[in-house]
Amino acid sequence: MNESWNDCFNRSSSDAYFDSQEVLINWLCAPLSSIIIVGNLVIITGIIGNRRLHNPTNYYLLSLLLADLCTGLILPSFPKMSFNRGFAFQVCFFFHLFPNFIFLSFLSNLLMVHYDRYVCIIHPLHYGAAWIHKYVPIVILTAWVLPLLFASLPLIGWKNWSLGHTPCCFKSVFPSAYIYLEIYGLLIPSILAITAMSGRVLHVARRQMKAIKKLHRAVQSDSTSLERQLDFKYAKSVIGFFFIFLLCWVPYMVFIQVSFFVTNIGSRTHIILSCLGTSNAALIPFVLVINNKEYFELWRKTFHRFGQCWAKDTNLN
Repeated sequence: MNESWNDCFNRSSSDAYFDSQEVLINWLCAPLSSIIIVGNLVIITGIIGNRRLHNPTNYYLLSLLLADLCTGLILPSFPKMSFNRGFAFQVCFFFHLFPNFIFLSFLSNLLMVHYDRYVCIIHPLHYGAAWIHKYVPIVILTAWVLPLLFASLPLIGWKNWSLGHTPCCFKSVFPSAYIYLEIYGLLIPSILAITAMSGRVLHVARRQMKAIKKLHRAVQSDSTSLERQLDFKYAKSVIGFFFIFLLCWVPYMVFIQVSFFVTNIGSRTHIILSCLGTSNAALIPFVLVINNKEYFELWRKTFHRFGQCWAKDTNLN
């Protein structure tokens, strides 16, 4: 591995050095973590409080939002994983394996949500009989258990740990072979699979849109207005697809490549890439639901009732 990974940013052992890194992490992670946590709580409450949204697709989404919420809660721990603190065995393993498990769970749940939507759109007639629709609890449990098993491999023996304290927790907990397997065997293939499914769904949507426009022209001579609406909706979908890939996935892939495989990377650069890369990936669930007003219907009704009560109190006074 490279120098930046092997050294774990052991460029200074002074408290002032670590304090400066803590301040930078707090400045970057505090607002990003707050946005992720509040956003997930809003959507989770909106789904739970709206009975019309209680279906398999939204159960998968709830599981994803829960994983995303946990990612927001532990966001500051990601840039701290490569710091040399000389932790003891139990503390070192917890602060490295738990964040890894949470993000792997987030990625597996995201893959599950995309596959559910992929099957629903590509094979709508067979969706009711598909395994992802019939065995919801088992699929959700699997999306959490498999990441837990992989994240626990260092704990059950796949590690470089020696007795006592270690000069670098990250290097001792995660062997280089484990990092390569996680990045090139799990993370990047999952991201590419999600991107491929999204692209396939857009292709099918484009074909269906052409069929609708052709049918509408056969019924009505003037179909310009409908065609414009369909083109606009499709354009928004395409923009959303590229937005997710370029602004959410690309920063994260840059982070994992630069952090582990680029030599002489500074600690500040690592912190910035870690915070922005992980948080950008964690914003993907918001992009998936932002155009669906049903997820915010509960809050809209709540604010409407609150406004009415406030108006009545104001009139009485």
